[in-house]
Amino acid sequence: MRRVISDSVSPVKRQVKVDLKADPFLSYILIFSFILAGFWIWHRVPNFATRDERWRIIDSMEAVGFVAADPSIKSLQEGILYGKSFGATFYLFGFALLPVFIYAFITGQLNVFSAIPNLRSDNLLILWNQTPRWVWTSSILLARLVNALLAVGCVYIMYRIGTTMRDRATGRLASILLTIPWGFIVLAHEAGEDVPALFFLLLVFYFFLQYIKIGKQKLFYLGCVCGGIAIAFKLTASISILLLGAAYLLRARRPETSLRSELLRPQLLLISAFLGFVTIYVGYPSVLVGGIETLTNWVLLKSKNKGSTFGWRAKPSWWWILRGYLNGFGLPLFIGVIAAALASLSQLRERSLATDGIILSLVGITTVLVVLSRWAYLRTHHLLPTFPLLILILAVMLMRLYDSNPSIARPLLLFLIVTSGLYAGVGDLGYASQPRDHATNWLASHASESSTVEIYVSDPQEAAIPHGMSVNWPYDREMKINGKNRTPPYTRWILLMPK
Repeated sequence: MRRVISDSVSPVKRQVKVDLKADPFLSYILIFSFILAGFWIWHRVPNFATRDERWRIIDSMEAVGFVAADPSIKSLQEGILYGKSFGATFYLFGFALLPVFIYAFITGQLNVFSAIPNLRSDNLLILWNQTPRWVWTSSILLARLVNALLAVGCVYIMYRIGTTMRDRATGRLASILLTIPWGFIVLAHEAGEDVPALFFLLLVFYFFLQYIKIGKQKLFYLGCVCGGIAIAFKLTASISILLLGAAYLLRARRPETSLRSELLRPQLLLISAFLGFVTIYVGYPSVLVGGIETLTNWVLLKSKNKGSTFGWRAKPSWWWILRGYLNGFGLPLFIGVIAAALASLSQLRERSLATDGIILSLVGITTVLVVLSRWAYLRTHHLLPTFPLLILILAVMLMRLYDSNPSIARPLLLFLIVTSGLYAGVGDLGYASQPRDHATNWLASHASESSTVEIYVSDPQEAAIPHGMSVNWPYDREMKINGKNRTPPYTRWILLMPK
């Protein structure tokens, strides 16, 4: 097993060393990416950033808690099914939290995790408040650090893809342009499935692009395995299946290949389908324990929910998509990727690897947008799989423009990078200045130890309260009484108080 892992890792290490030596700018790009992705990742700790982050961290804790209470395979199975272990985040963040579990075992505190299921059944606020602060602080930081490192990995893979499609200059531009969008940075700061899924989706793209170029079956199989992992993280990564078909056809149209021999390869397709299915099956721990119907029920539930209006605003899907892109890219970069995508249509007849990469990107973008167009509600993170694909097209088209007319391309490049960088920088600095953090700190320093805070939300990440402070949550009434907003003067004053 050790030899297999070593044989798999060694080529990657060699490629990274070659790239860092051949391109001195790459190391600076990766460092800059880590700074943006990791800046102030301790925001809101020991509280969560989102509901999704909460569940991704608690999933593995609950399984450990069941086993700690009754060490057995059956308890592990019950712990997996009890939580929301519907994807590969269970493995990823369970591995990230290993130091926390080991420390709890050594210090005899595993009972902390055994109490989580009972506390959760009572109230999420009680769960968060009564679980020791060190558990949340260490777990959230470790999970976010792993997520940030995967974000840097995405930037490097973008460099590899751009370099493969055209040259190192294109790879540099593609990696820089992925580093600075706000939609990418905000997701890099939170423990979730979006960035891990994107990491493996980009590996799918890279391996399929290499397959189109070289034609080795091993590359195609690697792409299918990575596609299965990506889908195990997030269902919208199912665009991997369409990328597989597109890569299969694009390889057949290469000038050095025979159309008949490349298309008639049933063994390649069967093995690829088998590898993808097994990877998806294993990637869902709840499916391993509860059977395939667990996954089908989850897919049906998600499909039903996405077709229903969620939350506070009913708008058509195009409105949500436009809003998500403007929020994630900023106006200048959004206009740039749209203009590049439209301009690339005139290049599709060209027989080159860059064009093949553009076609793969357009297939992925179109598939995602068609799926999302049927949803009644979506956010920026749902659009994330299309971000690097749009950026790849933009990088290729900008470098082509640079070759033909550098006097136009140079200021355009500078404008896009500077404006997008400023947009991302301002957003990144926002992590260090969050109103809920200020309100939490104010209460911690001004309220007495015997104080009780009354709140009107059920999730801890929505409340600005110090961990451990007594909380009263009147679950039978929220922010309204007799149809009127229930916002006491002191609550308004706390929300509007100066820093």
